[in-house]
Amino acid sequence: MFSPNLNDKFWYRDVSKENQTATAITEIDLFRVADFYSNGDYEAAKQILTDLRENTKNNRTHEIMLIDSLLQCTKEGGLCQSETDYCLRLLSEYESLLVDSGDQVQFLRTKASILAKFDKNIEFRNTMALLCHLCGSFDNWQLFESGAKFFNDVELYGLKMKMKKVLHYEIDHSRGFVKEKLEKKLKKIEEEEQYLAGKLQQDDIDSILSSLNSNKDVISPESATSFVFRAHDSRSKNKLIPVADHPSVISDFFHRFPFLS
Repeated sequence: MFSPNLNDKFWYRDVSKENQTATAITEIDLFRVADFYSNGDYEAAKQILTDLRENTKNNRTHEIMLIDSLLQCTKEGGLCQSETDYCLRLLSEYESLLVDSGDQVQFLRTKASILAKFDKNIEFRNTMALLCHLCGSFDNWQLFESGAKFFNDVELYGLKMKMKKVLHYEIDHSRGFVKEKLEKKLKKIEEEEQYLAGKLQQDDIDSILSSLNSNKDVISPESATSFVFRAHDSRSKNKLIPVADHPSVISDFFHRFPFLS
């Protein structure tokens, strides 16, 4: 029976896989992946993850986890052209495994972080539009910052104002240390917003504020903070956005936030 030595913080580094169950071997491998990743050895982590994909019988959820982890390692390790093609292939395989909006939120978050590393402005914007339509939480809106190089000062100011609006709602509905953490984020956003405002014409600021105050979000801050799925609920209640609907959803998003289009 597999029994780790809990007296050794890094027991998984040297433990033998001989006479271990398949589950125990996978557990050891995943500990090693996390260890390699935290120490910046992304290639070693990728090798283990690739071996697990190729040589282990994985269910859909496990396969998603492995692909997502491979993408995170590849992103951190630097992206040459061959790695870019590899990531795009993994993203395609990842998307084919999605069955509900919980899957899709995680997929879109990962895809956005990958595209932010590429010179893919339109693809990044469209991915973020789908993500924030599906779940308009601050954490998701904040991912726009990973692609800051794609936006001008007017667009960045509009994003800060939108993040500020969502944060105010989340703060009002939070308690304790969570609220304190969000308040620190709000202070930072407000400082960045004020800096950007100093670089803009008043007409640009007025236009952004008008668009934010006049549109009614399909996914509002209210629904964003309650975006929680119950394990016992039917998956059909938590539908993802079908690929066929992506163009209309993206178009609607940029119509509601014209400062981004």
